[in-house]
Amino acid sequence: MVGLDIGTTKICTLIAKVKEKGDFEVVGIGKAPSRGLSKGVVINIKKTSEVVEKSVRRAEFDAGLKVRRAWVSIAGAHIQGRDNRGLIKIEKEDRVITPRDVEMLLKDASRLILPANREIIHVLPQEFLIDDQDQIKEPIGMRGARLEAKVHIITASSSHRRNIEESLRQAGYEPEGVVLQSLASGMATLSPEEQNLGVVLLDIGGGTTDLAIFLKGGMRFTHVLGVGGNHITNDIAVGLHTTRTEAEEIKIKYGSALMDSLKMNEEIQVKRVAGRGAYRIKAEQLVRIIQMRVEEIFELVDRELKKSGYKDLITAGTVLTGGCSLLRGIKEKAEEKLGLPARIGYPRISNSEELNSPIYATAIGLILYGIREREKLASKDK
Repeated sequence: MVGLDIGTTKICTLIAKVKEKGDFEVVGIGKAPSRGLSKGVVINIKKTSEVVEKSVRRAEFDAGLKVRRAWVSIAGAHIQGRDNRGLIKIEKEDRVITPRDVEMLLKDASRLILPANREIIHVLPQEFLIDDQDQIKEPIGMRGARLEAKVHIITASSSHRRNIEESLRQAGYEPEGVVLQSLASGMATLSPEEQNLGVVLLDIGGGTTDLAIFLKGGMRFTHVLGVGGNHITNDIAVGLHTTRTEAEEIKIKYGSALMDSLKMNEEIQVKRVAGRGAYRIKAEQLVRIIQMRVEEIFELVDRELKKSGYKDLITAGTVLTGGCSLLRGIKEKAEEKLGLPARIGYPRISNSEELNSPIYATAIGLILYGIREREKLASKDK
């Protein structure tokens, strides 16, 4: 099973060997800095495919295996989510609900009139109703005459999806399927209890912040903000009159979203553009620049949470994942601005120290998603 996380700042490939009972072991890791992407969207297929090939080749070399197909992530401001309902009647004499009935129901629930350049990428069941009895999670095997479903439907731009798939094909690989980035990250980092109680997942990447709300075991709301860690880097570069490369290094080494984390009168050396020497600044100047952008991100998130109508139902708080969640003080800033408890979302993987980082959350989630889909196909065949 292969997970390929196509992000704005990095492309990450994980190769896993699947064991019994859905367990797996990652045997190959490949990373490469992204090219040809902006705010989670492919803007240059040739450049993206070159980096995809480099990332997958590194994972192949690490694993000693050849890759043919991969589950790939999709993100960007073109992603939209909406709720819908479906209904079918169980015509069989015994009234026992089968996997085929559920499949027909989800087909009915996904009947939407969409613009020509949009398509459905996920139909995510929130709950099933049998003869008006609600809050049913697993209807297969139960009896009833009328089966309904409440679903959350994720749609994407057809052209953006095709550009991702074409980037894979030009690199010599086939897409096994595309998966919403926040859905994959949620599978890797959220516990079933959190998803049941109500939780906000914030996947803060380089170019986008992916917001997803899970409640009663299902995804209820999705939104993608076109702002992320790269905007913090750009602000540092402009504010300190330095290069983006130097700004990124300063952010990783000294960056913080909290003044409290600073040592008294701490100073940072900054290299000027085009080799014009270096100068020193007080660390609090850097924190002020970072704080402004981080606060803006959480203010935008809070606005979307209020618009969703779910904010008051979020009992388990916020889970931050993605590369930007490693910024010092960001958890405390999230708690301050959103008014919810927060934690950093580390992937729930026990057999690898190296992968225990939020930057791998999406790629691990893609493998978990692929395993689940494989199991679904196996049960259908039976």
